[in-house]
Amino acid sequence: MIKSLYIRLVAVFVAAVIVGLVVSLIVSNHLFDQQLQEWMKTDTEQSGEHIAALLKESDPGKWSTILPQLAEMKSSYIGLYDAAGGRVAGSADSPKVVSGDILRVIGGERYQQFIEPHNDGLPAWLMGFPIQLGGTSFALFVQPDYSVFSVGIRRTIQLNLLIVLVVGGAVMAVAARYLVKPLNMLTRATRKLAKGNFNVRLDYTRNDEIGVLTQSFNEMALELGQLEQMRQDFVSNVSHEIQSPLTSIIGFAKALRSSTIPEAERINYLDIIQSESERLSRLSDNLLKLASLESKHHPFRRTTFRLDEQLRHVAVVCEPLWSAKHIRLELTLPKTMIAGDADLLNQVWMNLLGNSIKFTPEGGSIRIRSESEVSRVKVSFADTGIGIPEGERNKIFQQFYKADRSRTGTTGGSGLGLAIVHNIVSLHKGAIQVESKEGEGTMMTVILPSIS
Repeated sequence: MIKSLYIRLVAVFVAAVIVGLVVSLIVSNHLFDQQLQEWMKTDTEQSGEHIAALLKESDPGKWSTILPQLAEMKSSYIGLYDAAGGRVAGSADSPKVVSGDILRVIGGERYQQFIEPHNDGLPAWLMGFPIQLGGTSFALFVQPDYSVFSVGIRRTIQLNLLIVLVVGGAVMAVAARYLVKPLNMLTRATRKLAKGNFNVRLDYTRNDEIGVLTQSFNEMALELGQLEQMRQDFVSNVSHEIQSPLTSIIGFAKALRSSTIPEAERINYLDIIQSESERLSRLSDNLLKLASLESKHHPFRRTTFRLDEQLRHVAVVCEPLWSAKHIRLELTLPKTMIAGDADLLNQVWMNLLGNSIKFTPEGGSIRIRSESEVSRVKVSFADTGIGIPEGERNKIFQQFYKADRSRTGTTGGSGLGLAIVHNIVSLHKGAIQVESKEGEGTMMTVILPSIS
């Protein structure tokens, strides 16, 4: 089996050209035979009339000399017969005629017969012309020989087709190398990519399908590089998030092995171990949920429900958190119906309100507001918290990203909450907007399609 694409292209082209040439040869031979037959008929008729005219103007005693010369000049078989069917003069080889045909021509009829080729011979026309001379009737039969002419034309046609094959094959050999070259480059680049080199790029600009393929390869390499970087960052972030609580748990567990620890301190250590274990559990749950949401196969149970009631319920559930910091909570929630997954949207509101409470100082305020428009519903969470630096607002929905890194230890977040929010909102074909001013507060606005 041929494995080289270059050899395959050349072989397929040569085979296609050969098939095309064979078909062309058959068709051209057929057309040539038809045109040759018509031309031979006209030429035979004109030659016969010309010879008959010469015989009428010449001395009958010179016919035996004139006819052989004319036969040699015109490459024809010529025969002149009298009324008795006898041969008066002609070429060395006379046309094959029968007495009945001679008598019809002597009687004044013209005779013509197309002779089919036999035994690799050539077709020809045999024509008879009546001649009246001094009251005597003669029959002139003429059969031109076009073998040299016909063979020459056929050889010319065949030679031209052979030249087409040779030149076409040579051109295709060069063109195929030009076509295969970028594919070889792609093959080498793909092997590098398979070995983990995601920085490989192809500097090859073309506007055809090969160019599109090359561009697609470069885009794929770029995306795979970004994906690999994301994977490394993910592993690093997960390791970091897990390492911190595990270190605490291991440290305090070792401390509890001592029998000299006071009871109050022991209980404090156990509380810390429990808190860090719960933190690990939340991290695990968030990772599983985020993976499920990003797989696009997360269960989605669309129902129609009261959005305002759901938001009030979230505010009540979080009351211990915002009341402990003496935060003033304002609700502007007109009656609003919405279609979506109630459980998923409930987590969106819980995460957004939780973030607002987490980053709003004591005595601050949080305002939750919903409003219905023609084709959408907007829900906003505005707080008077620390705000988000302008350069970090477009990164807050990334996994494990924490805008307030200096407070990581106190807030206890994993950086997955807003990533989950973003995926849930996208699953509902909605959008989320961020407005924030550092030191003054943040407003998160979720935009969802209304009931159609």
